[in-house]
Amino acid sequence: MPDVTVTIDGVTIQVPSGTNVVDAARMAGVAVPVFCYHPRMQPVGMCRMCLVQIGTPRLDPATRQPVLDDAGRPVIQMMPKLQTGCTTPVSEGMVVNTVADEVKFAQRGVLEFLLTSHPLDCPVCDKGGECPLQNLTMQWGPGMSRFDYNDKVHFEKPVPLGDLIYLDRERCILCSRCVRFQDELADDPVLGFDNRGRNWMIISKSDPPFDSKFSGNTTDICPVGALTSSDFRFRARVWELDSRPVVCTLCPVGCNLSLDMRYNQLMRVMPRENGAVNDIWICDKGRYGHRFVDHESRLTTPMLRRDGQLVPASWDEALALVAEKLAAVRQAHGGSAIAGLAAPRLSNEDLYAFQKLFREVLESNNLDQRIGAPGEPALDDLGALLGPGTGSDLAQLGAGTTVLVLGADPEEEAPLYVLRLRAMARRGARLLVANLRPTKLDRSASTRLRYRAGAELAFLRGLLRALSDEVGTDRLTVKSSGLDQLRRALFATSLDDTAAACGVSAADLKAAAATIASAEHLLIFYGAEARSAGPAVVETLGALLALAGKAGQSNSGLIALLPGGNSRGALDMGVRPDARPGYAPLAQPTIGARDLWNAVQGGRVRAVWVAGLDPAASLPAARAALDAAEFVVVQDLFLTETARLADVVLPAASVAERDGTYTNAERRVQRSRQARPPIGESRPDWQIVQGVAQRLVQAWVATGAPAVPAKGPKDGKGARGARGGVEVGAVAVAENGGWDYLTAADVAAEIAERVPGYAGVTYPALAATGKPGSWGRQVNEAIYYDGTNYENTEGVGIKLPSLIESGRASLNLAPLPVPATADDRPLLLIAQPLAYDGDPLLRGSRLEAHVPEPYVALSRADAERQNIRPGDIVRLASSAGELALPARVVDDLPQGVALVPANLAGVGLATVQTGPRTRVSLVKVVV
Repeated sequence: MPDVTVTIDGVTIQVPSGTNVVDAARMAGVAVPVFCYHPRMQPVGMCRMCLVQIGTPRLDPATRQPVLDDAGRPVIQMMPKLQTGCTTPVSEGMVVNTVADEVKFAQRGVLEFLLTSHPLDCPVCDKGGECPLQNLTMQWGPGMSRFDYNDKVHFEKPVPLGDLIYLDRERCILCSRCVRFQDELADDPVLGFDNRGRNWMIISKSDPPFDSKFSGNTTDICPVGALTSSDFRFRARVWELDSRPVVCTLCPVGCNLSLDMRYNQLMRVMPRENGAVNDIWICDKGRYGHRFVDHESRLTTPMLRRDGQLVPASWDEALALVAEKLAAVRQAHGGSAIAGLAAPRLSNEDLYAFQKLFREVLESNNLDQRIGAPGEPALDDLGALLGPGTGSDLAQLGAGTTVLVLGADPEEEAPLYVLRLRAMARRGARLLVANLRPTKLDRSASTRLRYRAGAELAFLRGLLRALSDEVGTDRLTVKSSGLDQLRRALFATSLDDTAAACGVSAADLKAAAATIASAEHLLIFYGAEARSAGPAVVETLGALLALAGKAGQSNSGLIALLPGGNSRGALDMGVRPDARPGYAPLAQPTIGARDLWNAVQGGRVRAVWVAGLDPAASLPAARAALDAAEFVVVQDLFLTETARLADVVLPAASVAERDGTYTNAERRVQRSRQARPPIGESRPDWQIVQGVAQRLVQAWVATGAPAVPAKGPKDGKGARGARGGVEVGAVAVAENGGWDYLTAADVAAEIAERVPGYAGVTYPALAATGKPGSWGRQVNEAIYYDGTNYENTEGVGIKLPSLIESGRASLNLAPLPVPATADDRPLLLIAQPLAYDGDPLLRGSRLEAHVPEPYVALSRADAERQNIRPGDIVRLASSAGELALPARVVDDLPQGVALVPANLAGVGLATVQTGPRTRVSLVKVVV
């Protein structure tokens, strides 16, 4: 829309048409105080704090043109009453006065009324020191109150709206920010108003109370401290806090956080603004789920197994023993007898160093980021091959954008994406949600598509067939192969037959294809449900993007909702058995997690190093194998079940205690800063790895053995160290084999040199994307109070190009073969990811109370068929084993599906799983 010219307190500016007076004044550098208004929500004009004088050009009734004065200027006709600036859009020639006596009188009056019964408890209020009410009262309020203290209204307080959020009714000014946030942004309409008059109050309308994964954001945007967090309540004063910028590692979004520390203890977690990632919001898991950093059960010293017991030891003892044992295994059995598993929540620096140790020092490619559970899907490469192109920014997308969400529940797998997707939909994006079961995102979708259980591939091929009918193949511009095979597969069956097979009508498939074909930008999100259906489903998503002509383009691409906070970084760094860093394939895949435990039991693998994972807690096969292994090393935050089986346990530093970079689902690399020194004697993971590597290299240099194999491990593709040095064996290495990192920045610099796609991603380059200056706490704008928002001086990160965009890979469109199954059991067992699950990092947080007890969800039809009622114990049986769980009967779950939460302690899901998708039978257990 065209800009309009307005004059505010004598300052004439041009602003976009549709801008309200409050925001227009902000652009002119003029302060208009607000309480209820927030730029991310619709204005409501409830608090009346933004009252201003407004005038518009007087129009001639006959010509509808502005009336001019003798000087040729428009005659301004002032409105008879003050207007709310937040609800009034600007118009051409508008004049606004924010400093008139009438305006000042109104502002003082509003504040005086708001303060009549507001408690004078600023010295103990959690909002004190960062409170809009304090600031506005000082600048616009009266110096004294005319109301008698004895007339003050008192209420019971605090009122728990839920176990995470408390309400102080005496502070509440009923601005409705919290209610509107939950209604408009979170799509959790769980708050509302009750009673009338002076007893009007905020209440929770849900059961359980305040049932939302975004509830903590209401405390940020509350302008008066009426809503406080039980996690931080009365723990510290905000001016005592030292805020440090970190990146959340609890899901693949990579939200920007500030850890507020006092005396090196975590007091609270706050959002840090980054429009390209999380805007100004975070989910409750990111806000409340970091209490593990201070948990009393943190490992603080290395431990060695002596006489069957783990006992404390020095770092020198521990690292020397690890180096000695690994060297002995390599000498006796070769590097292929050593395997390593590293968690996808570790930083890029940790993961790179881990794989470098294995490949370049131990001569082993036996690496993985998974634990080898039967239900784990294949590693995902499409999110890198066809990820969003350079310059992508979800915050800029709206009209002209189509988003397909397939087989995913973003609220459980990556909660902040719910807010991002809803924001895109509000800006005009078309949201297509396709699942076998309903999710909350359905309510925001412009099109909802429900395919039959197990019919994901048929649905996608039908959609691809309809798209091919719509646009042909002329839009396919990226380097590819297999188009003829794809066309034969698509046209082997009519669209009507494919529609019948997947349960989605041909008309709906055609309509969805037309929406995709007409999109200027196309994003495809896919989650655990889609990935569990097999690699053919994910590959077909890639073909859909390519045939739509959006592969390799900015603001278009595939986004995989992987389970770890840095899963994409782990894949990029090559923590996998079939590829080196940068997705360079190995000539021969080696032993990954899926085959590891059998390999240990069979003697092919003698030593196992586990970093940040706990396979023994959920996999009986892993527990048995680790117990039988010749040597086991574990580095972790806690003494996990796997650590209890180890010969050496090494204490790792948490995300709060080290620098590092992380790559989110969109392949945006962001830096996380150290917030405090490591607890006890714990060390960053890359330092632990380096300590072992240095001892191995020094020992081999002393004996004249090659520190780095002449041809590299197994695949014949050796890699030179990043630093100069001396000749050892047949490869030039540094005197310590290229293991002379002093800081995480040194590791990142080597990643930028050696990992394809990461060129230029250094700490200085990441810092250059942000603002100069020290780390910010509250954004301190005198004009615009939008809550306790933390300034981002660290930047928005660096968006990596997709592999197809950079020309480093091509797309194979040929359909993958689909393995046939002869299992005729009636139910399809699906593991459902939950945001609040058995993740050990949730320990010590108030979210532990939100983790459900194990259950199996069944459709009402399947339950009634066997007279199963809620709470009945049922037995699930597969070709692998049996599992007994209490039943939940769900009305909107389709028939033929048994839904079991993944990663809950004590479930034993692996005992019945035969793969990512398992057929099971069901019987009611009669007690």
